[in-house]
Amino acid sequence: MYSFEQSEQLKLFLLSLGAGFALGIVYDILRTIRLTFTKSKKVIFVFDIIYFIFFGLGTFIFFLATNKGEFRSYMILGEIVGWIFYYLSLGLAAKSFTETFVETIHAIFKFIFKIISAPFLLIFKGVLKIKEFFSEIYRKVSKKMQKNCKKDLQKLRLYVYNLLGILRGNELSKKKGGYNNGEQKKNS
Repeated sequence: MYSFEQSEQLKLFLLSLGAGFALGIVYDILRTIRLTFTKSKKVIFVFDIIYFIFFGLGTFIFFLATNKGEFRSYMILGEIVGWIFYYLSLGLAAKSFTETFVETIHAIFKFIFKIISAPFLLIFKGVLKIKEFFSEIYRKVSKKMQKNCKKDLQKLRLYVYNLLGILRGNELSKKKGGYNNGEQKKNS
């Protein structure tokens, strides 16, 4: 193991500050992508996992490139401080810009969706009007059929209690006051 001079350590610390700053920019890019599509907590969790994997991979590659893969705690501290510095300086401006950008993108997508969906909505409304027209016709026809069925039953005059009398014979039907062979008893 070899030792570094203080100037070399300072150089690595400053480079790690820059790496942390760059990883903060990557975080804002991922946040912009995430906010463009959804604000779901599950998606936030997935994007945070992706970011931490990227952060770890970026730190590993940074250590390999600058320090031959050796772990130095001041380099990790430099990345964290660089990330915090980015977040408290340009990150705040990027956050407001990101929110404005995402709102603009949502408005554009909403406008495009309205344009694309307008013909389908017109077709759907036309289909609903046709359905209402036919359902109104069906309602009227079924009402007429119900009235006609009642009239047909009254014309038949062959009720269940009379049918029993016809089947057992006319005598039994006369004793109970029924009708003979479907004819109505005449009251005078």
